[in-house]
Amino acid sequence: MRAYLAKLAPRASAIFTIAVLALAYPLVTIVLPAVVRAVVPEVVREVLRFL
Repeated sequence: MRAYLAKLAPRASAIFTIAVLALAYPLVTIVLPAVVRAVVPEVVREVLRFL
């Protein structure tokens, strides 16, 4: 895969980079905070249980 990506034309690699960023941005802004909100209360409960 690394060799394939190294041989891409500059225009194709730019399009590939933009596509990856377009997919990563919603994941980071929507999915990641939702996962953190779902996990943090459980972690807090576990820590308080140990005290």
